Amino acid sequence: MRFEHIVQINDLTKPELPVLTRFQLWEGLVLRARRPDKFLVGVDDYEILERGTAYLKRCLQLPGLEVFDEVTFWPDSRIEYRTLPTRTVPVAALVMDIEEPEPGSLFVRFRYHTESIENGGDWMPYDQYLQQAYVLTDIETIQIIRELAGTGVF
Repeated sequence: MRFEHIVQINDLTKPELPVLTRFQLWEGLVLRARRPDKFLVGVDDYEILERGTAYLKRCLQLPGLEVFDEVTFWPDSRIEYRTLPTRTVPVAALVMDIEEPEPGSLFVRFRYHTESIENGGDWMPYDQYLQQAYVLTDIETIQIIRELAGTGVF
């Protein structure tokens, strides 16, 4: 399954809404990688297995599931997640790009690529369900970043 969507961060036509800076947005997205328990429902525990200046290797504990992934950072512009395949977890990728079509007008483009779990004989549209869950999670991520920025965390 390939899926992408965009979340608008700043609406410059509505000056009454709080504006996030690119720095605040970037720091929030990085925090999502470093502290998945603050952003992702179901993360029981996690461990940073390896850390470099532009990457992380992590192990996430989800209910009945262990997920290993690698996160790569392109400062102030892109974060890429690569889920490593296991017996119970398919290969997957998430790329988050910060887009700024005009100064201060920020968006995040979320692009997902996973092995489809759609079963032709099954009535449940799993890929459609996943897409809806991804959108809700990403919108909530931006809400959490806004809250943290409002408290001066970054």
